[in-house]
Amino acid sequence: MDSSRGAVLDSIREMYQFGVVDYCMFAAMLILSAACGIYFGFFKRTKAKDTPTATDTSDLDLGENPPTVGSVESKTPISPFGSSTIDEYLLGSRKLKAFPVAMSLVAGYISGVTILGTPAEIYNFGTQYWLIVVPIILTGVAVCTIYLPVFCSLKLNSSYEYLELRFNRHVRSIASVMFVIDQMLFLPMIIYVPALAFNQVTGLNLYMIGAIVSLVCIFYTLLVGICAPNASKWECLHTNFRFPFKGGIKAVVFTDAWQVVVMFISVVVVVIIGTIAVGGLDVIWERSMEGGRIDFFNMSPTLYGRQTFWAVLIGGFFYWTSFNSVNQTMVQRYMSLPNLRTAKLSIAMFTVAMGVFVSVCCYAGLLLYGKYYDCDPASVGLVSTNDQLFPHYVMESVGHLRGMPGLFIAGVFGAALSSMSVILNSVSAVLLEDVLRGLFQLNPSPLKANIFVRCCVVILGLTALGCLFIIDKLDGILIVSATLAAIANGTTGGIFTLGMLVPWSNTKGALVGGIAGALLSGWVSLGNQIASGAGEIVARKLPVSIDGCIEELVGNITLVDPVYPDESGVFPLYRLSYHWITPIGVTTVLVVGTIVSFLTGPRDLRHIDPELISPVIHRLLPVESFSYFGTANKNATIFNEEMQAQASVPVDLTVPYGPANDLNGHVGKEARTRW
Repeated sequence: MDSSRGAVLDSIREMYQFGVVDYCMFAAMLILSAACGIYFGFFKRTKAKDTPTATDTSDLDLGENPPTVGSVESKTPISPFGSSTIDEYLLGSRKLKAFPVAMSLVAGYISGVTILGTPAEIYNFGTQYWLIVVPIILTGVAVCTIYLPVFCSLKLNSSYEYLELRFNRHVRSIASVMFVIDQMLFLPMIIYVPALAFNQVTGLNLYMIGAIVSLVCIFYTLLVGICAPNASKWECLHTNFRFPFKGGIKAVVFTDAWQVVVMFISVVVVVIIGTIAVGGLDVIWERSMEGGRIDFFNMSPTLYGRQTFWAVLIGGFFYWTSFNSVNQTMVQRYMSLPNLRTAKLSIAMFTVAMGVFVSVCCYAGLLLYGKYYDCDPASVGLVSTNDQLFPHYVMESVGHLRGMPGLFIAGVFGAALSSMSVILNSVSAVLLEDVLRGLFQLNPSPLKANIFVRCCVVILGLTALGCLFIIDKLDGILIVSATLAAIANGTTGGIFTLGMLVPWSNTKGALVGGIAGALLSGWVSLGNQIASGAGEIVARKLPVSIDGCIEELVGNITLVDPVYPDESGVFPLYRLSYHWITPIGVTTVLVVGTIVSFLTGPRDLRHIDPELISPVIHRLLPVESFSYFGTANKNATIFNEEMQAQASVPVDLTVPYGPANDLNGHVGKEARTRW
């Protein structure tokens, strides 16, 4: 690079960096996020009417050494600091509202990966990915119809509890391990995204920013598990050692809700101002058409195409359904709502909001091309990776509106910090409860458990920081994160689907199917990443231009048509589009699990609890099974009336409860009044 061109690049980067107002807005956003968590975690007084009494213990997670029933009322005082019960801490006493939970669900999926990765994907590969909005809508229907009624009926605190009720603890352990692997692979992406955005607008070193993010988050996660004053010894230990953070789901939900609203507003403002500056929608559309970016119906039957009509529709549906239906971070929010009707309303809001948000991000990709159609920033060195395109555009388009870039970057940064803290806590808790105690059958003392959890937090955070050096070498954070997440999503989604939709499946089928699904999807995913890293597979980006760049910026750069390697020698499965990895995992689990179940002796449907099976399958169950309704989970006490309409079996409430009911469809009253 010649000195004159380097000077021009440096002056442009300097011009598009944070000012004093942006730094103030950025700091204010983060302080408000922390204040919201501190308020709900330490100063929000629990009302007396929400405190459980001696007769209200069904929602408490009693652990291994619970207090006696008579001691619950006397040993659980009203705490002036945060959540006074485990149920309030985990699920907000199941009294949260639909809208804030819906926004929290959006925040649970919309991260910096989506905001930065989606526009870059559209800019480089066209609008076919925009069709993902259709699977998002279909996913909302599938979750509300198939999965949500089961979780609501059982009133579970953790989605993995279902697998132990339906199969056994070993199946639960497999799903828990997959969850840990998934989150560990995603943690480096959580750090990388805000570091990348902040690097673009401040010029600070990427790895230094990542180190600060990691250390601050680790420090915060380690400290916020302090017990509330006057809390009972059992509650203090159980809360700190099993769930070492204090604010609970209520703090998470309300912080997420206002953060995602602010983030959405900032993105929309950027898009509107940018559209007006370019010359309107017609100009953007015309330039995108000329540049080959408009393509919604690539009907090619190939499985190797990065974005095709069939890959986006089918693969997107499997991916979104597997994540939104059974992932613990999503199910916990569903369970924080008071009933099934409110949960469905919240999911409907979430589905609409996600469709709108993703559409805005996809349109932002067209906006980027409309702006840079004749001067690609990556080609001339203004950005080091394509994922920095959107932050660069934000500084260039709305940088004159002091505070707006700071607000936008703070939204990305704050969401990442929150996500990382939640992941560190949830993974450490799963490692303790489901892996150490469940899988290895170890029962450490409270002190050892405390040390184990906090060591996990430190190790996970530092490991994620170390992996930042690898992520930085991978171009396309949207695809990398989706590819890695597909391993766990496909496996766990397949196991849950096997349990809810295949009533004949047994424990052996779930174990063998889950292992087979994990191995196959992991093989395909990691093989694809290795082949891509070796240069054997290269994504075919759409052409860009630098004809409109100023002469000082171009220098002696000449764009030539890229030469792509011959991929015919690469193993076929490694060449598959990342969209097909989740369908492979789910299908493998279902097929292998069903075959193994029938070979080893299918489940006797006459003695299965229908509460463990999705209502859409209840018509296939023998009427004898409904005499066992509600016997699987002893903690749930009231069967919601909304579920009764979905159980399409005639009921005679005058017949006493018990397995001795006749075979004419009569089910005991007690079995019909649960949840």
